[in-house]
Amino acid sequence: MSTSPSYEPCSKFGGADSLRLEITPACFYLFPYHHLDMAKCESDKGGDTLTLSFLNRTVRMTGKNLRDLAIKIQRRDVESVKPKPDKYGVLANDEVWIKSIEIVEAKDSDESRG
Repeated sequence: MSTSPSYEPCSKFGGADSLRLEITPACFYLFPYHHLDMAKCESDKGGDTLTLSFLNRTVRMTGKNLRDLAIKIQRRDVESVKPKPDKYGVLANDEVWIKSIEIVEAKDSDESRG
């Protein structure tokens, strides 16, 4: 078990209804799982990137071992995620470590048509 986990597993049978993204200790977002449109996990030598596309927003997480997190999100087994300081990245051998979470608002589809 991690000394400082980057995610909290769902304690409810059947999975969580929403995913809570704790950007800072004073700010969090709730995203309903039924608005999750797509997930993409990419790995390279420097770490992993997990991109989640919701109805009007895209969430981008960077860190280590995010493939495991993506599979748990697929099953709706994750209730919340939060970034952890860099010092935990060194300790994250096979554990999930989230370095950053970025949320991007989708642009209005009329604007993108020109």
